Amino acid sequence: MSASEVSRLAVAAPWLVAAILFLAVALATWRKLRRGDRGFGLWLQWPAAVLLYLTLFPPMSSLRGDALTVMAAGAGTAQRGALGGQPIVALPGAQAPADAEAVPDLATALRRHPAVRQLTIIGAGLTARDREAVGSRVLQFEPTPAHGLVELRAPTQVPLGRQWSLSGLTAPPVRRVELRDPSGAVVDAVDCDSAGRFSLSATARGVGAVRFELRLQGAEHAPLESVSVPVIVTGGEPLDVILRYGAVNPELKFWRRWATDAGLTVSLSAGLTEGINLREGDAQLTPAALAKADLVIVDARGWEGLEAAEKTALQSAVTQGLGLLLRADGPLAPETVADWRALGFVVSATAAPTSVTLDRRLGLRELNAFTLAPVAVDAGTSNVQLQADDGTPLAWWHTEGVGRVGLWRLVDSYRLVLVGEPERYANLWATTLDLLARPRAPLPPAPILPGNVWVYERAVLCGLGAAANVLAPNGGAAVPLVVDAQSCAGFWPSVPGWHVLQTSAGSWPFYVRAADDGGSLRAAMDARATAAMASQTGSDLATEMAIPPVKKPMARWPWFLGWLAVSALVWWGERRSGILVGRS
Repeated sequence: MSASEVSRLAVAAPWLVAAILFLAVALATWRKLRRGDRGFGLWLQWPAAVLLYLTLFPPMSSLRGDALTVMAAGAGTAQRGALGGQPIVALPGAQAPADAEAVPDLATALRRHPAVRQLTIIGAGLTARDREAVGSRVLQFEPTPAHGLVELRAPTQVPLGRQWSLSGLTAPPVRRVELRDPSGAVVDAVDCDSAGRFSLSATARGVGAVRFELRLQGAEHAPLESVSVPVIVTGGEPLDVILRYGAVNPELKFWRRWATDAGLTVSLSAGLTEGINLREGDAQLTPAALAKADLVIVDARGWEGLEAAEKTALQSAVTQGLGLLLRADGPLAPETVADWRALGFVVSATAAPTSVTLDRRLGLRELNAFTLAPVAVDAGTSNVQLQADDGTPLAWWHTEGVGRVGLWRLVDSYRLVLVGEPERYANLWATTLDLLARPRAPLPPAPILPGNVWVYERAVLCGLGAAANVLAPNGGAAVPLVVDAQSCAGFWPSVPGWHVLQTSAGSWPFYVRAADDGGSLRAAMDARATAAMASQTGSDLATEMAIPPVKKPMARWPWFLGWLAVSALVWWGERRSGILVGRS
């Protein structure tokens, strides 16, 4: 039989079957009417015949050949919505409807549907690999509701001893978050606000790459999810600081204790009683000593004790890069006022000290009062470093030549230690020293490492040299990277944990998350990236490149079930009629 004959037979078959069914049912109906049988089985024969025909030759449905619906991870069968007659494919992780075609990735789906020019994505969004397969196609996105951890902002590097903060956004059912250090101890915990936002803090202890852990909790502190927070603690270079104080006071006591713990080299001269000074190291302000120092801190009474040569050497050293911090912690002598005016700060006495609060500025858990020195400051165009909760400036700084000059009028920052906030005290002073100290030579540019990497997914590393490799945490051999013309390379990690990128310029650690580490965060990132792609595509391309709909037979099983049910009723009616006739 030739192909043309087969084609003609396929076209004629539905008509032939329809004619046979019509004649058979018509003959059966005529015979029943002759016997006087007018039961409900007489009329059920016709719908049974129609349902049998539809089972053999189901109606054709129109599918858009240029459009495709993609059920992504997180999508459920109840979220299909109005798909506009599009074929449906299901990616791994989606609750696929019965008529969906399962595919391992989007690229495979597009190879099977080469005419597709428009994609409707339903679920948590496309992964990075699937987003690359979209190409120039028009994209529409119907996201699932967010859950768990939606956003996370945390530093990748923190100086040793510095207090660092992380913040983020959660969605129901998360109600509380807690931060645990590498030992598993809880270092901070907070309830999420009404919008789901939170902020936590911790202190960097011990140089190296460490992993903190963020735990999400629901109602009654029920555990929901754990998310790694990788942090690289850097040691930095120790600073050389000279202190000249007119008298020993609590602020100096607590500052020295912190400086010792932070590894600073401190030279000190402070008055104890008349004619007796506390000395530690060489605190003379000679040109040679100032050339080695990074920062000089002088209070109001200490400035009065400086010699003219020391003031001249100090001002000259500042223009060459030295940092200088003036502490206006009390009334100033007229000569000091004139000297500090030349340094850019006009200071005048006020009636009495005042109280300020810093709980919102520093993120304190309780409201505490701090003392503002009885001085008023006109800092001109200087930058404000620290403000009270009501906006009152407490510290300023400005450049002077290559160096920087700052002024403080907060008297008792040490109270942070007394109220149980030593980390915030350390962070406040470490930030101040970093801002004012002598500038260091810039570090060589580091490679661009990925922020979030999951195991078995591609990570892109850029800024590499000709030769680069990656060391995995399992102690295996280094994996060489193939660097392209843009100095980038792809890497597919197979184990979670800290990896090390090695180049000719040095080595840099980066963290790889386990597959179940921060699943809600990954879903939120994919959703944002997919939504961004959808917003960049136009709506005219699909219309311009529209392809006629593709005809596809509907599923047979609903028609078959209908025929089976009607046929059962016909059989039951015939059997019941036979039983009644037999009894009569």
